[in-house]
Amino acid sequence: MPVHNNESSLAECLESIGRQTMNDFELVIVDDGSTDNSRKILTHHAGQDKRIKLIRQPRRGIVQALNRGLQDCKGRYIARMDGDDWMHPHRLQRQLQFFEEHRGLDLIGSLVEGLPTTTDYQKWSNALVTDEEIKEEIFIESPIMHPTFFANRILFDRLRGYRQNPWPEDYDFILRAYQQNLRFAKVDEALVKKKDSPTRLSRVDWRYKRPAMFRAKVHYFLNCGFLKNKKGVVIAGTGPSGRNIASFFREKGIAVLGFIDNRPGPPNRTVMGIPAWGIDGSLPDELMALMGETYLVLAIGGKNEYRKWIRLIKSHALQTAIEFKRFI
Repeated sequence: MPVHNNESSLAECLESIGRQTMNDFELVIVDDGSTDNSRKILTHHAGQDKRIKLIRQPRRGIVQALNRGLQDCKGRYIARMDGDDWMHPHRLQRQLQFFEEHRGLDLIGSLVEGLPTTTDYQKWSNALVTDEEIKEEIFIESPIMHPTFFANRILFDRLRGYRQNPWPEDYDFILRAYQQNLRFAKVDEALVKKKDSPTRLSRVDWRYKRPAMFRAKVHYFLNCGFLKNKKGVVIAGTGPSGRNIASFFREKGIAVLGFIDNRPGPPNRTVMGIPAWGIDGSLPDELMALMGETYLVLAIGGKNEYRKWIRLIKSHALQTAIEFKRFI
């Protein structure tokens, strides 16, 4: 658990860990240069609970704090936690039991309960429980909440911990696991209460903003080889998401062969100098001619619109194999 200036929630977090029904654990905490009362709180709790191993370092950022903590973890299994969240008393016991009952899994999480309310992102994540569900939407957001991570120590060693990139470290970790075709799942219970604070890294750090997330998605999409033997991509959606994605593909030297709109448009329309086709109940002939040579990227946000696209794509399945992923 990395900590940096979490004085308002830290005591409650530590108390929730101390009340775990599974007692056989160590709590490795890295105080990453806190300047508030976090240090005092940590010192007090470490003095009361011998399972706590407290490491202090100058401010180096979350990636270095996470990797420093991993160096000192001695257990067979590793669970993540954040200093401003709270875990249910049976969190570790349930995740350990689930992991050992499902031997084919590599990384698991759990559902979360939002504090003070559950956000749209948390609701989306909570709907993804199985490996298939998680992988289907992996290029939308990070599908497993970081403070719910639970895995064998072997996984963290295999992925060589966390990496410093111009995008979030937890999403990068999951995408690297996905690239290696590892298996995911979640305990279908809310085992962590996750605080949505205006000062969280995900709220204030540029690496967690949409452009950085798009850059990560394109990077790992290409690393996973989806465009092997393809001429490029076609993007469904001409809004900000579609245009951002197009920019990052072009930045990587990938041809954007066209855009598709969910409504008919004028003839010879272009977006970013790229042909843009409208649909009127069927996929345009120009797109159908490209299938097999391109990959369809769905920059479609709304659930209803996304379902319409899926129905439309599946209706063409007998004519051609349409390969697609959803990016938003």
